[in-house]
Amino acid sequence: MQTNVTAVQKSQEVSALLEMPDSRIIAGGTTFCPGETSALQLIDISGLQGLDGIKQKGSRIEIGPLALLSALAESSLLKTYVPVLSEAAAGVTPAEVRERGTLGGNLADERIGDCAAALMAWGAKLTIKTGDDFRDLMIERFWSQDGKNDLNYDEWITRITLQMPKESLWGAAFGKTGEWCQTAEPPAAAAVRLSIDEKDVITGIRGALRTGKNGIRRMFPLEKALKNQPASAGLFEKAVTAMTAAVHGETDETLITGLLSDVLQRSFTMAAERRTF
Repeated sequence: MQTNVTAVQKSQEVSALLEMPDSRIIAGGTTFCPGETSALQLIDISGLQGLDGIKQKGSRIEIGPLALLSALAESSLLKTYVPVLSEAAAGVTPAEVRERGTLGGNLADERIGDCAAALMAWGAKLTIKTGDDFRDLMIERFWSQDGKNDLNYDEWITRITLQMPKESLWGAAFGKTGEWCQTAEPPAAAAVRLSIDEKDVITGIRGALRTGKNGIRRMFPLEKALKNQPASAGLFEKAVTAMTAAVHGETDETLITGLLSDVLQRSFTMAAERRTF
């Protein structure tokens, strides 16, 4: 059957078109392969105005779903206040995917993108257009345990909101175990954001992990092991062991151990170095 593409100019058109059978949104189109989709109606939203911004509004940063991954990687605002997101976007390869791929697509695609872990570790909020209305959803509730997202057939992401850090000593880091391959499961990816006090006690921590097989999750075992504890190499090792045990059998545990140790250490180092800023 023939696939039809409709380019929309107004956001009001999108939900109506999504009500058509076998419809799907595209923007950058980096994961779309002609002949490999059941969608008969493609809705091209790349021409919508005002949905590609990265803006500060008071203590928040608001990002449009059409913001390019390359723009996220290069944004001075994100590098300063949400470096884990710019780090994740900068690691997307090849370069042409960064130049065409969008943040909305990175989140809503069936294969959860790298930016998802960064945003979950940061506690992002999604604003979703649903028919004639909107709803807000914390990002950790956007995916089920099997990696399916929470979008209904007529819904799409219109805004991603992040709070700027309030703590004085904070750090964040993103990492992954390899590069994407269209014919294989995504590599594992992890992100951590933490804060410390003047005595190196971890006063706050959020972590997210994508194992590839079972979607994405908060790293509660790791968070529980670290919260309100004095940072040390032994404590980090204990936390990594707890998290690795929680994902036993889902991915290469040796790679996960190295990945989690790396993002934890880099997050803590960033936080500790802020004493000299």
